[in-house]
Amino acid sequence: MGWGSRKRDAGRGGDRSRSRDRDRDRVHHRGQTAVLGIVLLIGVVAISSLGILLVASETTDQIQEQSERERVEGAFVELSTVMASSSTNDDISQTMDLAAGQQGAVAKKDTGWISVVANESELINESIGTIEYEGDDGTRIAYQAGGVWRETGNQTQMVSAPPIHYDPTTETFSFPIVTVGGEQTLGSGDVAIGHNRTQTFRNASVVEDSSVTITVKSEYYRGWEGYFARQAGAPVIQDVDHDNQTVTVRLGHLDIDGAFDSGMVLSGGVGEGGNPGIDEDDYTPGSLPEINSVIDEMVTLFEDEEEHLGTVDGTSQNGELTSGTYFADEVDLEEDLTVNLEDGNVTLVVDGNISVTGGDLVVENWDQPDENHTLKIYSTGHLDVASQEMCVDPCDGTVNAEQLQVYGTSDMHVSIGTGDSPFEGIIYAPRDDEFEGPNEVHGTGGCDAQVCMQSNIEFRGSVIASSVHFQGGGGSIDFEHDPKLANVHPDIEPEGFDLPPQLTYLNIFHHEVDVENN
Repeated sequence: MGWGSRKRDAGRGGDRSRSRDRDRDRVHHRGQTAVLGIVLLIGVVAISSLGILLVASETTDQIQEQSERERVEGAFVELSTVMASSSTNDDISQTMDLAAGQQGAVAKKDTGWISVVANESELINESIGTIEYEGDDGTRIAYQAGGVWRETGNQTQMVSAPPIHYDPTTETFSFPIVTVGGEQTLGSGDVAIGHNRTQTFRNASVVEDSSVTITVKSEYYRGWEGYFARQAGAPVIQDVDHDNQTVTVRLGHLDIDGAFDSGMVLSGGVGEGGNPGIDEDDYTPGSLPEINSVIDEMVTLFEDEEEHLGTVDGTSQNGELTSGTYFADEVDLEEDLTVNLEDGNVTLVVDGNISVTGGDLVVENWDQPDENHTLKIYSTGHLDVASQEMCVDPCDGTVNAEQLQVYGTSDMHVSIGTGDSPFEGIIYAPRDDEFEGPNEVHGTGGCDAQVCMQSNIEFRGSVIASSVHFQGGGGSIDFEHDPKLANVHPDIEPEGFDLPPQLTYLNIFHHEVDVENN
């Protein structure tokens, strides 16, 4: 073999050696990769297993918490039943197994109060206690005044209703207030429940023709709000004060059926001057319910929700109001205002005075095939009609007083006159106590009556107030009751405003029941 052949063979041997080295490197790297993959796989499996364990642990805790809440809720519902039974049973003490959770429950005295007011007189003001359980997640379950409530965050739900009942047939509202006495701490296990005392409020039994206000102060006031709304309807809710944790409801509305059967119903009487020639048969002594709170409630409801007109002066409204509900700060007519009832009733809520002294207010197109439409005005202020017409078309003596109704508070002062001042409609502004003048809107001569009428006026309709004074003098006063009003059954409330249910009887008892561990 020559030198060249040996040189080529040596080269080939070197190549094979290097190839074997590369093969060994590849095998070595593949071995490292496999080991690393196994390690990573083990890590992923470990992490996944840990996550599964954590989720399973969390789910198990949630199931346990939910299960305990359900047991406690069931125990508290049973507690409310036993408390109700014990509240009317003086003979024996009852026992039950109170499943109050691992942490137990706490009986708190004087956690709130319940107040009942009728005819501006407080009939009842009693403190109420609470038996309360709080879970690890902050959820609270509580027995209070016969009901069971669950509170999570800012949401309160009723678990079991308190024994409150409204019977629309007899118009009776029953409210047995059951409060907690006895030990402060209640652990799980047997508890003894016994009647301590009962107080009956006889002075709160008959509340016919009056409005009753019930206020509950409680940490669970949101639950009470929902319950009252479901039990007697949403209109009963008068106020919810989140800062003070109170809910106020109103029951009962005023029945004024038959109010306009005569020309005047007056609690104070009639005064005359200058021989106005008033027929005494038009006057009936008596007192009808004030509606101050009803009008105030309408103002609160409508001032933000209905069309706000500001000042009704007859110009900015293009001289016309059509069907609907309106809110105004005052009515001060500079030009004529037509109320067109062709398409439906008109309700005007005025948080101020009504002055018809610069333009006429005339109700038109009220006579419709389906039913006659009506203008109702509710005012917190005074009514002044002077030298202008406030009447129902055609305003020529054909009396249709029902179609124009003005409702005022007991503080309303009314002046009609002087000059040619026809008024056709009804004015309802009764006042229980005696009116002390002078009349603030009657500008001609002194008048100490709530309603003043003077010279050259025609009044067609009916007026309910404390007192009326007629002053003849330079002209006659033509006062005439509209006999068709005897068949009118007026509804105080306008369209879109639901009054609370009527109330005649109020049954309230205060039971104190002791709850103690055996």
